[in-house]
Amino acid sequence: MKKCFFSIAVFFILLWMTGCWDQDLLKNARLLYGTGFDLAPDGKLLSTFVIRDMPGSEQQSPKNDIIYTDSNTTLEGRDKIDDKISRFLRAYRNRIILIGEEQAKQDIYPILDNIYRDPKSALNARIGVTQGKASDLLSLKKVGNVLIEEEIDELIKSKELTTSVPKVTIETIYPVIKDSGEDFVLPYLIEKGKRVDVSQSAMFHKRQFTGILSSDESTMYLLMKDDKGKVARFTQKISKGHQNGYDSLTFNVNKSKRKMKILTQSGDQIKVMLDLKWKVSIAEYPKSQLDDKEVVAQLNQLLSKEMNLLINETIKKMQNARCDGLGIGRKLRAFHPDIWEKHKEDWGSNYQKVYFCS
Repeated sequence: MKKCFFSIAVFFILLWMTGCWDQDLLKNARLLYGTGFDLAPDGKLLSTFVIRDMPGSEQQSPKNDIIYTDSNTTLEGRDKIDDKISRFLRAYRNRIILIGEEQAKQDIYPILDNIYRDPKSALNARIGVTQGKASDLLSLKKVGNVLIEEEIDELIKSKELTTSVPKVTIETIYPVIKDSGEDFVLPYLIEKGKRVDVSQSAMFHKRQFTGILSSDESTMYLLMKDDKGKVARFTQKISKGHQNGYDSLTFNVNKSKRKMKILTQSGDQIKVMLDLKWKVSIAEYPKSQLDDKEVVAQLNQLLSKEMNLLINETIKKMQNARCDGLGIGRKLRAFHPDIWEKHKEDWGSNYQKVYFCS
C-alpha cells in the first residue's frame, strides 16, 4: 500500500514539475559585445554590432565580427542582423552602448527603450557618447592587443574610479530618463591616434545632447553631485610664468562633503546654497616648501579661490546647456511642489535662472 501511494505521489510531482521550456543554449547563439548607433544620412538609424567570434582552440585569440545595418528602430536593426548571420544574436554579454553625437542630439529614449525592456539584454552595459560617429570608433576593432569593446569598457570603468566620468548603465539611466526633474551626464569618448580618450562628459537635457564638460569640470560636477570615486585629483597652476613644471601643484581630494539646500524667495526666485568641504593632500609640488606653515596657508587660500572659480564655471556651463544634472527640479518637486508646478512646463529655461551660491 505504501509503495502504491509513493508511486502515485511521484507521478503527480513529476507531472506538475516545470521543464526547461525556455532554455537558450549558448551553442545556438552569436554573442553581442558592443553596439553603436549613429544618425544615417537619410535620417535612419545606423546600427553597428560588434559580435564576438570565439576561437576554435586555446591557441587562437577571439576576434570581432563587425556588422552595420540601416533601420528605423533598434529592434528592426536587430532583425536585419539576424538575417545576415548564422545562429541567433544574443545581447546578454553586451558591454558597451555608444551613441554618435549627431544621433545623441536627437531623443535617445527610443534607442534605449527596447534595450532596457529586453529580458535578455545586459542591463549593466555602459553607455557613452562619441565625438563623430560611434561606428568609426568601433571599427578600430582593437587598441593594441585588446579588443575595442573590452578596451572601452575597462577604460570607462577606470575613469569612474578616478572621478573623471559618471557611472551610467542601462539600469541606472532609465529612471532618470523618465524623470522630468533631473537630467543626466554620460562619458564622452574621443578617438585620438588609434586610441580612445575618455576624460570628458556629455551633458543632456530632455534626453538630447546639449554640451560637453571638460575633464576638470566633469570631476567637479561629480563632486558637486556627491558622487566621488575612489580617487579625485586636480592639477592647478599656482603662479604665472613659464611652463617649467614648477608653477603647478597636484592634489588629491581625500574626503568630500557636500551640503545643498534649495531656498525660494519672493517672485518665485530659486536659490541653491551649495557648500563643498574637502580634505585634500598634496600629491606633487616641485617647490617642496610644505614644511612652511605660511606657504601652506597661502596654497590653501589659492586653491580655495581657484576651485570656487571652477565650480562657478561648471555650473554656468551646465545652465547654458540646460542640463540639470544635480536634480534641482526633483528637489523642488519634493520640497516645494507649488513652486515646481509653476516652473515645470519650461524647466530648461527656468533652470538657467536659478541662482547658485556658497
